[in-house]
Amino acid sequence: MPTLADTSHEHHDRIRAHADRLPGIADMIGHADDETLRAAFLPEADFIAGRLVRHMTAVETTFYGPLERLMAGRHSMAPMRHEHEDLVRLVSVIGDYAAALRDGPLDEDDGIALRRALYRLHAIVKVHLAEEELYLGVLERNLTEAEKDEVVQLLVRACEQPL
Repeated sequence: MPTLADTSHEHHDRIRAHADRLPGIADMIGHADDETLRAAFLPEADFIAGRLVRHMTAVETTFYGPLERLMAGRHSMAPMRHEHEDLVRLVSVIGDYAAALRDGPLDEDDGIALRRALYRLHAIVKVHLAEEELYLGVLERNLTEAEKDEVVQLLVRACEQPL
């Protein structure tokens, strides 16, 4: 069975790889032709809508409860949950622009708004994943092996669920 750290790092590495493409795609807006932009952006939008949202849901249901219990209220997971809410809103916005781009070109205002959303999503995801890595250390040091295995199983199952 994969370890908690291995499972988390695998998920984070996959998300980071996609998040790292977002600034380059944002830079393409207004400079690349529509087909080139579609080819770069739409697969990333699909990944974001699927894997990123699934990961956030899985983390909230598997990591945050044990973390709150271990930290005995000293540090709330509320800021992390708030970031998830922000990310869900950004994913929705990006999904709207993906749908619009599938139907035709974006006008200048929509291009500017999409660029802004992509940069914001990139920034929040990068910081959020770094914070999750810190919290992962808390779990690694404080959960029993059986508890870690249970979290891994829940995380893997939650991330495999169809949308």
